[in-house]
Amino acid sequence: MVRNLEATGVGLVPDHAVVVDAPDARAVEPLAAARRGAYEPVRALLAATRAEADWTLRHEVVTALAETAVADAAPVGAWLDGSPEDPDALAVDAFRRIEEAWAVRTAARAKDVSEEQYRAFRTLLDDALPVIEAAVAASPGDPVPWSAALPHCIGAQAPRDVFEECLGQALACAPHHLPTHVHAVQYLADKWHGSHEEMFGYAAGVAADAPEGSPLRALEVVALTEVEPRERKRGIPGPDGVEAIIATAQAYSASRPPEDHAARLIRNHLVWVLNGRERWAESLDVYRSIGRYATTYPWSYAGEPLEAFRHFRDGARAGLAASVPRNGTVPAPGVPLPESVRTEAAHEIAYVPGAPQRVSQELLLSGATVRLAPAGRWTLMEPAPSQETPGKRGRRATVLRLDGLAAVAETAFDSAGMTTLVARREGADACVLSVVAKGRTAARHRWAGPGSTPSQEAARQDADLLVAAAGQGDAREIARMLRDPGDPSELLIRTLTALGLPPLPAGFGERAEVLADARGATVHRARSLWQGMKDFMSDETDPNPPLQLDGR
Repeated sequence: MVRNLEATGVGLVPDHAVVVDAPDARAVEPLAAARRGAYEPVRALLAATRAEADWTLRHEVVTALAETAVADAAPVGAWLDGSPEDPDALAVDAFRRIEEAWAVRTAARAKDVSEEQYRAFRTLLDDALPVIEAAVAASPGDPVPWSAALPHCIGAQAPRDVFEECLGQALACAPHHLPTHVHAVQYLADKWHGSHEEMFGYAAGVAADAPEGSPLRALEVVALTEVEPRERKRGIPGPDGVEAIIATAQAYSASRPPEDHAARLIRNHLVWVLNGRERWAESLDVYRSIGRYATTYPWSYAGEPLEAFRHFRDGARAGLAASVPRNGTVPAPGVPLPESVRTEAAHEIAYVPGAPQRVSQELLLSGATVRLAPAGRWTLMEPAPSQETPGKRGRRATVLRLDGLAAVAETAFDSAGMTTLVARREGADACVLSVVAKGRTAARHRWAGPGSTPSQEAARQDADLLVAAAGQGDAREIARMLRDPGDPSELLIRTLTALGLPPLPAGFGERAEVLADARGATVHRARSLWQGMKDFMSDETDPNPPLQLDGR
């Protein structure tokens, strides 16, 4: 079971890399600037989306701004105060109000929503209606404000003629606008205001009329997420029909490259459907294609989207592992892990307080093969796969290979109280600095250029933890560097220097095992759990004598 569980993880990005509703590359910098209070770049982008009729990008940017504004409406309010008829500001405010209303109601079933929640929900929807009407009037030919009207119709229990009018107006602007059709599928669901027959009929008609290569070709799989996997009511396709819907979505997914932006929504709905039918191997292949890009729906049906995505992915792995006979083999993954993720674990250095001999003692039960090098009051530690015994890679070594030095530190240094910092280079465009304390990763900051800037509060919290772990440094200065959108490698180096930590070894981020040439470097070899326990209980003071490398 353990061996099979390891194999199911091949090709999946680590949990920490998963993000929800990541914006298009063109929107990353403007949205990051808006989160810092600078709205000019995003206003220019939204104006361009109207001029170019790029409704997909427009919808993404408007909804991303609206989500941010739910937590702090002041910037959008100031924008509207200065330009009360601005079509972009009105669209953002319309979606903000819809988001706010649905956040109160939640995506729970009606029986699980309190009367108090319902009252607040209806009040907020009433307040949203004039803003939606103003947004529609301010931008003729724009389907995005009409897309705000559709979830309003769902929540407000709008009559069918009102819904059809809003849908018709949206489709007149953009007949193949994916968010519009997704909202229509939801309205027509049996649990809302339609029937299974209506919903699947609508989705099938849209799919048939969609252009070649459009995600709408697979819209029926979105309809499948609106019914229970084993539900057998009139209007729900039978087994052959469900199989055809899944096959169409799988074919669409296979036609798009891994982590493709246009395919995200369909792939997330497809994997939800496969999970519900316990088709674990197929599900994990789709997870590999999704990569790090989760979407809010359908995962919000199960709770917080990111947590739900990870939970169901873990469940798919466990389900597949359990279904393989004891001496069987887990099916090989059909989608490779992106190169940016495959190479992450090769470029890590951990700063562990204490001498190498003490560090090696604490590593006895970790199952990891690492190289250690003294650096003042610190020991530098890196993965050393070249020193692993061939054929002896076990489950705990796999933890090091897939989850990195932070996972090793969480296990090895917990009882010893050795707070560890881990510097990590992810591909060419991102760097990470983590603090591992008391058996968990207490802080993890990731520099990835514009678009990755944390809030001031989050940066200050991470800065405080970094300073406490290093034993020196100015938290305010560190927080400024954590929020700097500049070059990730340069910022990692500057932060380590400000914390008074030893410099990274030459070649870090460019080649693996950079400590091989360090003075006094030794290799701690992985042991079996039994041998590690025996060595740990031994009276020997140095269970891991220095290994001479390259004739030194």
